[in-house]
Amino acid sequence: MIQYTLQVKDAMKSQQFKSAEVVAGENGLQKMFKWVHVVEIVQIENLLAGHELILTTGISLKESNQQFLVFVKSLIDSNCAGLCIEYGSYIRSIPKEVIALANTHDFPIIVFHEVVSFVSITQDLHNVIMNQQYLMISTLEAYSQQLNKGALSDQNIDGILKNMHSHLNSQIMLDIQGRETIFYPNMTQKKRQDFLKRLENEDLMKRQPIFILDQHYADMTIFKENGVFTEFEMLIFDRTATALAQILMRAFYIEEKRDIEDAQTLSYWIDDKLKKEEIYKYVLSHQANYENNGGTVFILSSPQAIHKSHEDIVYSKLYYRNLFERNGFVPFLFERKSYIVFILLNKQGSQTTRVYLNKIIKALKDSEFYVKQQRKGYQFAVGKIVSCISEISKSYQTALDTLYICRKVKTNSYFYDDLHLFHLIYKLQMQVNLKEVVNDYLHPIIEYDKQHNGRLMETLEVYLRTNGSKQETANQLFIVRQTLYHRLKKLETLLGKEFMSGHNRITLEFMLLANTLIEGSDEKNR
Repeated sequence: MIQYTLQVKDAMKSQQFKSAEVVAGENGLQKMFKWVHVVEIVQIENLLAGHELILTTGISLKESNQQFLVFVKSLIDSNCAGLCIEYGSYIRSIPKEVIALANTHDFPIIVFHEVVSFVSITQDLHNVIMNQQYLMISTLEAYSQQLNKGALSDQNIDGILKNMHSHLNSQIMLDIQGRETIFYPNMTQKKRQDFLKRLENEDLMKRQPIFILDQHYADMTIFKENGVFTEFEMLIFDRTATALAQILMRAFYIEEKRDIEDAQTLSYWIDDKLKKEEIYKYVLSHQANYENNGGTVFILSSPQAIHKSHEDIVYSKLYYRNLFERNGFVPFLFERKSYIVFILLNKQGSQTTRVYLNKIIKALKDSEFYVKQQRKGYQFAVGKIVSCISEISKSYQTALDTLYICRKVKTNSYFYDDLHLFHLIYKLQMQVNLKEVVNDYLHPIIEYDKQHNGRLMETLEVYLRTNGSKQETANQLFIVRQTLYHRLKKLETLLGKEFMSGHNRITLEFMLLANTLIEGSDEKNR
């Protein structure tokens, strides 16, 4: 592997260093230096950027060993690579305490036993540095072109890792969420376990997260025995991570194309037009080791008023697919009208479906992507969680019903399983004139509020929600208790003194929920 950095020991090979001797910090000769600098003053903390190889005649150090010690300590604190001193008129030996300090910090101190030309040293080493920088840039450009060509061809992840390894000669680990970890070069299971234990020492490795569609999708790690990573290695690392993100994105687009081809089969599936055996055959053709752990249907609805570009739709599909895959689901998706329908099959076990869905929805609510979608009017809903994939059609129908309910009323949940009472009301609404039934119960309150610009309906809702707590009701309504007592007295007049007891209370709660659903429906139709 070509070395694109200079180490202190490399400078020792120069003709200008033929009379040089390492008198301290010999273990630090592998330190890298990026520039050569001549320094003849003691106070240099703010003059250095780090990784300099310092040359000095020692003119400012001859007066005091303490000054010499402070000077070397400043160089160490400034992360310099080493110190080269010319023995002559000013310095003839290095104080013992300075040598001890340098050895403690593996800071090389090199002395010239003959007069040397600092100009020649800086010119020679700077030429080498600049030539190496040019070679590094040329190599990086060639490497980037290889990656770009690979992205346009059918190069796979192994090909990219192989190319990276040829430049870095480091052990590579790629951990893609939801997939088996890739080691390059490959190693036995026992060696993998030993390697993972060594990764606990963060000084020996560098990790690069890989993001796709603003989501953390994978991690790539490189490992070196000495824990020293050059600028060139980190640039190669960064470019490889970008190329891998492009490869993974391309795989998503291929899956998107496959989904379009599978749309008819998926449509038959959710419409209950496929036999159980046909469903299993289809799922196994896409996920060979899938066990029937059931699943659910997730529907993303876009507002009709929004003009949806093809790119927006594809982006949404990729974003949600990535989210579902990273959380243990096998997603199948297709478009229907203004919906994107996701059939989510659980890989983790049927009992965990709700747990992982809760995690997904929390991540969605916290994401900037969905916040933007929500502002535009996008909504989602989750259907009934079923234990068998042949029951997905039921989940689809309940997801549609849930989406309808979420559009009409303000709910704290997007799950069918949390909205059973609303679903019951919705089904009743399909069978009877529920508005008329609700009106029979709530008509006195509705009319009173209309005629007197009152707030009896709101008061009743809060009073029921607080289980009849007068103090809590008054607090939530921001009214004094005397005002509340007046309203409750009016409610007793309109509904009867026993409106908070037994079946009367249950009926009122049911009718208020029904009224909320009906009102939401009426507002949408205006």
